[in-house]
Amino acid sequence: MHPDRPPDASPDLPSLRPELQLLEVDGEGRPTGPLGSLVLDHLLLEDGAALWVDANGHATTRPLARIAPSRRTLERIRLARGFTPHQHYAIVDDLPDAIDALGVDASLLVLPAFDATYREDDRPGTEGRDLFLRALSVVARIARERDLPVLATRTATDEFAAPLSAAADRTIGVEHTRFGPRFVGDDVETLVYSRAADGTVQTTLAYWAQVLRARHPHATADEPIDEPASPALAADTGR
Repeated sequence: MHPDRPPDASPDLPSLRPELQLLEVDGEGRPTGPLGSLVLDHLLLEDGAALWVDANGHATTRPLARIAPSRRTLERIRLARGFTPHQHYAIVDDLPDAIDALGVDASLLVLPAFDATYREDDRPGTEGRDLFLRALSVVARIARERDLPVLATRTATDEFAAPLSAAADRTIGVEHTRFGPRFVGDDVETLVYSRAADGTVQTTLAYWAQVLRARHPHATADEPIDEPASPALAADTGR
């Protein structure tokens, strides 16, 4: 279907497979809406928990709560935050043990801004890059050996982050058209257009919430959770 022709089909999102997947969003600094939507859609379709290793503050409660059809879905996200390269690497390196000790099946591993902390200017020599490559090796092995979907993003498409692109089994792109966002890739061309009569592009959190609620009407909360009074993500294990 032509990217400038609005479809009549219901909103759709690409399925996450048991491999390392890189999400690339065209023209958006923080892929909050597309990333959160793919994570929550996966949790609404599959059992188990999502392990989210955060960097650069992507796992903020309010945006995810505004997208989620219900608070119960957010309770299935296990969050850890890495503020420095060594913290982030230590969390990633512990993931195999954390998955074994979780007590419930891990369904997804989420790594937004995977390269971010390793870029710090005060890292002596190549230490940051070495830690980044070691962390990437751990993540690739988890996807391969544990048959687990892994979803990552990067902060720039430059030489530093190139190993992540090379290691990814699949790249999911999000392109903005005049009708709305379109997921594209070698094996996917999923359309998620706005239904606005004037063709206005919608990429707000409210739009992604609408997409998820249309796809999962059974999961819609009885009470709105747009303005949570307290963090809804489960078990922040930041070091």
